[in-house]
Order: sequence, then structure tokens, then C-alpha cells
Amino acid sequence: MENRIYEKLSEIKDLNDRVLLKKIMNSVFEELEEHSNNRINGLEKRVFNELHYIKEKYNIYSTIVKRDRLDITDEFLFPMLLEDTEEKVYDTKEILKVLEAKESKKLFKVFLKCDYLIFKEFISRNSNIKGVIKTDKKTYEAHFKVQENHEYKSKIERLYKSFINSNIAWTTINNPYIHKIADLFLIGCEDKIQEDEEIIEIEIDFGDYSKYVKYNMVPLWNVKELSIKCSGFPMPCIDKVGYEHDISIEKEGKDNGYLIDSKNPDINWAMFTKESVIISSNIKDSIEWNLWSIINSDKNDQKKYEYELMTNQVSINFSNKLAFDKSYTIKTKTELSRLINSFKASKYLKFHDISLMENSKEEQNHTYEVNNFIIDEIREDNIKKSLILYFEPADKENYLNKDILSFLVSEVQFIYPEYKCEGRLI
Repeated sequence: MENRIYEKLSEIKDLNDRVLLKKIMNSVFEELEEHSNNRINGLEKRVFNELHYIKEKYNIYSTIVKRDRLDITDEFLFPMLLEDTEEKVYDTKEILKVLEAKESKKLFKVFLKCDYLIFKEFISRNSNIKGVIKTDKKTYEAHFKVQENHEYKSKIERLYKSFINSNIAWTTINNPYIHKIADLFLIGCEDKIQEDEEIIEIEIDFGDYSKYVKYNMVPLWNVKELSIKCSGFPMPCIDKVGYEHDISIEKEGKDNGYLIDSKNPDINWAMFTKESVIISSNIKDSIEWNLWSIINSDKNDQKKYEYELMTNQVSINFSNKLAFDKSYTIKTKTELSRLINSFKASKYLKFHDISLMENSKEEQNHTYEVNNFIIDEIREDNIKKSLILYFEPADKENYLNKDILSFLVSEVQFIYPEYKCEGRLI
């Protein structure tokens, strides 16, 4: 463009006219060209600063600990629910009010260290179990029931929505512990507790299941919830639609993975760079934004936990990188085996075989759907064939075998949505 202008100027015969026009062109077009170049360079910088999706940054780790052994200084794992860290205190007046209304009152949670099928049996059989409520004055006989806990699964569902809203690929979470947690409810009491009494202790007779029951357990994962204001004031977007909120992540850690919480209001799009998370929104005021931080596994420092640390991590090698970067259809058992064996969790179970069935018997199913909050609205379950996957456990006595099997089968379900995937242990 610049050469073209000078060529045209040289064609002007009158020297004075040429000098005058050259001054005008320099004063107008040079500034315009400089402005255009700056805008193009700025756009190019934004494009190259945006981080590509790195799967390793979004690996989820999980375990469970007893509340009195919880390390609040741990920078790697955090309680899934903050309420689990608080010691349980019972409000006598509130309990009496619920009992008088002939309703049930949730008291606490228990974790069962047992096989998944035993846990299912425990839930189905204990609709009315006996126990005692000890107060500072008297001991009362009472009736209780248990129900499967869904709070942690709801938290994972919220995390899933945040993955999708952040345009980050979802990988099934391998957290077997939260699928063995039950809520305990008080449903009745033989005698009326007085309002001035203080409840000291509650004892439940779980019968044959007592050997599995663990109290005051806290599920942990490497996910941290953040609430951060943008750096400075929101700036109008380049397309003049909405405002850009620049949220610095330097203090939280550049090596972590970040997600935009799905409960944030009015988000147009989001962009992730090395130093910040940029949110486009119609909100023009500086507000606090809710983020998830997936803590990098380097923070673990090989710390040992009483209950094994589980993960959905995939072994990254050259062939796996190609497969994850570009999705493709898996048509052979060998390809499926390679995918299953790429998960770290595959060390517990060895993949053997697959088979197709028209109708499988429900009682033979050893697995549950980990991603049951993801509803397939396109295909109907009643027309799907069953794809049965057979695995051999490395340790047949491991009480987590069926939960790990459920994790692997739920991940395979993403590949074959036209089938109903089930797992079997051999």
C-alpha cells in the first residue's frame, strides 16, 4: 500500500503540488496505517495467547478421609462439601417439630466400605431400623431409615455443566467413594424428648452391615471453588457487544485447569490465557465471578492417603495424543482395548471381551451409570441392544472393583451411545 502511494506521488509533475500532497498523505494515512497495524497485531496476539485445551490440566483426583484426620493445610485436595468438615450438632426443638408433624429428619451421613452390590442391598433393606438417642437426661429408643445420598452427584453434575459451558471436553469422574454414602433419617421415637434436653449421641443398630459402616467421613477432590473479581474495570468487547471481564489467575496458579461455573449469570463466551480468564458478558459492572480450579497433580507431592487416591487420568503418549486431539470411530475390540487401557484405573481391571445382547438380565449387571445426569434425548433405551464388557479384576477382594468397572463402562458409553453398555466381572 505504501509503495503504491509513492508511485502515484512520483507521477505528479508539479513539484510544489507533489510536496504538499505528500505532507497531507503522511499526516493522514500514516496514522491510519499505524492504527490498523496495531489493531491487527493486537488481534493476532489475542489469538496466539489463547490456550489450547490440555487434557492433563483437567484430571480429577478423589479420596475420602475421616473428619478428624482432615488436613486443612493440604493444597491439593479439598472437601467436596464444606458442611462435612463441621461437627454435627442436633437441634432438639427442630427434631421435635419434625416428629410431631410425622415427617423424617436427616441427621448425618455414613460411608460403607463394601462392595457396591452390598451397598445396594443395604439401601433397599433398611427402611426401618432401630437405634437409641442419648440425651443429657435419658436414653430413648428410636426408628431410622437410610437413603442413598445424591448431594455429591449433584455437585458433579454442576461441574459437568461448567465443563460444557467452558467448551472443555468432559471425562467421566472416577470417584467410587461417593457412590457408597447413605443419608440417615430419624422417622420416629418411642417417647417424647423434652425441649430442654440436649442430644449427646445417636447409636444405630445396623446389624450385619455394622462392620462396613464408617462415620464422619469427608470425600475430597482436587477441585477448588473460587470467587474472583476482574482486574480493573470491564472493557467493551471488540465487536462492541458486551464487556470483557479480565480475571487474573496468577495467584491461584497458572498450571491449574480453570472452568467458568455454570451458575454465573449472563455469559456470552469465555477465553483462557496463561495469565487470566476472560469472560464476555452484558454486565458492565465489576462483579465477582465463580470459577472452578482443577489443582495440578504436582501439588500432591506423593502424599499418602488412608483410602486410595482415585483418578480419571489417562496415560499420555504419542498415539493417545493423536486419538484425543482428533476423535475417531472405534470399530474393533483392539481399538477399544487400547482406549480402556489408556486410563490409569485400568490397572485394577483387565479388559477381556465384548458381546452384544438383545436383552440382558438386570440382576446380572455389575455396574451403574456414573454419568446418569447426562440424558440421551435422541435415542430411546427400549430399542437399544446391550453391549456387555467383560473384565477380570487384578484383586478379586477389592471392594471398589464394581465402582471402577462402572467408571470404565460409563466412559465407553460415550463412544457407543447407540448401545446400552454394561459391565461384568469374570
